Amino acid sequence: MTSTPASERARDEHGRCLPGTPGRPRSKWLLPDDGIIDHLAVEIAASGARPVALTLPERRLAAAAILARRGGTPWVICQRLRMNYAAAVALAAELAAGPSTTKEGTAA
Repeated sequence: MTSTPASERARDEHGRCLPGTPGRPRSKWLLPDDGIIDHLAVEIAASGARPVALTLPERRLAAAAILARRGGTPWVICQRLRMNYAAAVALAAELAAGPSTTKEGTAA
């Protein structure tokens, strides 16, 4: 993965890199979605065997697997998927709510 050199990144008035600057990944544990689900990576991450970088769909599957297991909580999601607690709570709530629906009432 190539990144923009630090000297070329957009900076604020204090010289800090701005969030979302091209070449600056949001998290080293979040991969761009390639349309392929790596079920082995999902299982490794969900079990807590070791940290694994996942795509967003893989992260959702791993979080669902963690919640489905006995004792699965947002804190466990936070620790195993290397995400902040607020994001883990939001993801857990979203998964608990079930599939989203569109205006027509069909699953999205």
